[in-house]
Amino acid sequence: MSHLTASKGITLIELLVIVAILGIFSGIGYVSFTSVDTGSNFRANKETISSYLERIRFKAFSDGKHYKVRLENVGNDMQIKLYQPDSSNIKWRDLNLNRRCNCWSGTGNSDTNCNNAFSNSSISSLTEVDGFTKDLKKINIKNCNNSSCGTETDPPVDLCFLYDGSSPRDTHFKLTNNDELNLIIKLNKTGYAE
Repeated sequence: MSHLTASKGITLIELLVIVAILGIFSGIGYVSFTSVDTGSNFRANKETISSYLERIRFKAFSDGKHYKVRLENVGNDMQIKLYQPDSSNIKWRDLNLNRRCNCWSGTGNSDTNCNNAFSNSSISSLTEVDGFTKDLKKINIKNCNNSSCGTETDPPVDLCFLYDGSSPRDTHFKLTNNDELNLIIKLNKTGYAE
């Protein structure tokens, strides 16, 4: 006959091994979860920006008015604001002038007519449109010189939409999430962001 022995439970060493294994698996799970969460937030912010820009492109076309979008970093977050022309400035109506001029209020434009063009107006001379400010968490933006972003410059990033829904020039900007994730977006002259 076989003799049955009674078990007195598990030893302390066996218990510590089990706890250590559970700790390793939970650590791996947490890292995987946070990377998925970070990636999904980044993708959601990218989609929010794309849909916002598409909405403004359509608004410019339907309102028959130029609009300027400013994307600016606020700490680790980003804020988007919309501006429209000052009603006293009539040069914004000249579509060809705005296509010819850069879409920012910098210097270096030899065309003196550009000084009063909407696409070269400084934000301080424009009127902010109420109800179009958007705050995005855990995302930052940089200006890029081209599609490979060989040279990055600090924000703000100003994007123009002319009243036909187009943009005066191709513009590139880079979205980053603490340098873990990044994406370069191009606003085409057609007004579409890709």
